[in-house]
Amino acid sequence: MNHGFDFQGKYAVSGLLLAETGLRVGGMTEGIEIGGVDNPVIRDPMSGRPYIPGSSLKGKLRHLLEWSLGKVEQHPKHKAYTAHFCGECDACVIFGVSSDETDVRVKAGPSRLTVRDAFPTPETVRLWDTWLGERVYTELKNENYLDRVTSAASPRTMERVPAGSRFAFGFIFDIYEEADRDRLAQVLRAMYLLENSALGGSGSRGHGQVKFTDLNVVERPKSHYLAGASEAIRFASRSDPEQEYPKRPLHHQIVAPKPGEIDFEKSLPQYLAEQWATLRG
Repeated sequence: MNHGFDFQGKYAVSGLLLAETGLRVGGMTEGIEIGGVDNPVIRDPMSGRPYIPGSSLKGKLRHLLEWSLGKVEQHPKHKAYTAHFCGECDACVIFGVSSDETDVRVKAGPSRLTVRDAFPTPETVRLWDTWLGERVYTELKNENYLDRVTSAASPRTMERVPAGSRFAFGFIFDIYEEADRDRLAQVLRAMYLLENSALGGSGSRGHGQVKFTDLNVVERPKSHYLAGASEAIRFASRSDPEQEYPKRPLHHQIVAPKPGEIDFEKSLPQYLAEQWATLRG
């Protein structure tokens, strides 16, 4: 059976993810500690520093893209609202399908998007040590659940990464057919949707507002991997001027392909999605 896919290369997408409000991507509690935290964040076991798992970021991007495409449906076999399962829509092609039906997996082909774990930048670690104390890294936010009749408060303590923290993220987007070049714009739209949603837990209570900055896209053709051919910079940007939180940059400075700038309060993924048809190569 001819699957019809031909590996053509990859786009490497990188940049910074800025926590605009406190960010809580949950970890595990180890037993019950007196005075402990009810809801800890996930940490790198080697350094003890918080990070954002690629699975959390990828899952949220898929969730948002499926809603935007009208692809939230009950699975006919499992009777649950699972990740979409048709094998043909952009959500299935980009993020992959987990199906027990071979023809569905063949239609979708290899998952196009790989999302790496996002780790705090060295500057963020330095700021954590300055603001919070050496090797503290997080803040504790106290919340209360109120009994609707007695008004009795049941306190809970939430651990979260403080606003102003930045994490270096990286995506790899594989190209197996010509249509994949356009599909990267769907990932950029999902990133814009995430900026208008929340990452991690307790988003409806103010946690997890994020912004993507310093966005870069590099294309690496198949010949780059087989024969050392050059990669092509499709888009490059940086925040300008660089500022230490709580001060904010004024602009997203566009470095390539053509110098320019957009207001920092605007969405960089949205801007790139709108320009992608002319930049994709």
